[in-house]
Amino acid sequence: MARFQTILAALDFSDSAPDALDAAVALAAGGGSQLHLLHVVASAVPPVWTDEPPMIDLRSVEQASVDAALTQLASVAGSRALDPPHVTTAVVVGAPASEILRYAEDHRADVIVLGSHGHGVVRRFLLGSVADTLVRQAPCAVLVVPHHTLRPAPPAPPAADTPALP
Repeated sequence: MARFQTILAALDFSDSAPDALDAAVALAAGGGSQLHLLHVVASAVPPVWTDEPPMIDLRSVEQASVDAALTQLASVAGSRALDPPHVTTAVVVGAPASEILRYAEDHRADVIVLGSHGHGVVRRFLLGSVADTLVRQAPCAVLVVPHHTLRPAPPAPPAADTPALP
């Protein structure tokens, strides 16, 4: 299989995001790949059809969320000692699945890496899932890293007093 040149890690800062980032970094290992770290901030601005004007300036709230996410992405990139010329951080505003798809298309991503959440089947059915949408609609490969609660427990090491097999 061809090596991935453009890797998009969609990070939501949940407890599954570090595992997704580790997988994206592993795919980029060896150099030459461009790693994009993307976070999507939900829009704080109400739709134009809302009849009640907001009591506060929601654009400033939204911008504060974007600024905080950019700071957090920079921190994440710094903590992994990623090669700055090969890393791009971006924060966009909107619906997560559609914005990740748009970013992947605009940057011609070869793979999208994201973490799953530990939700059960019923909750995923009722609420929908960003991962499910990406798997169905992405223009490239999608790697969904399972939440730690969905992974099998590692096998227990053999007891010290058990004799080794010949």
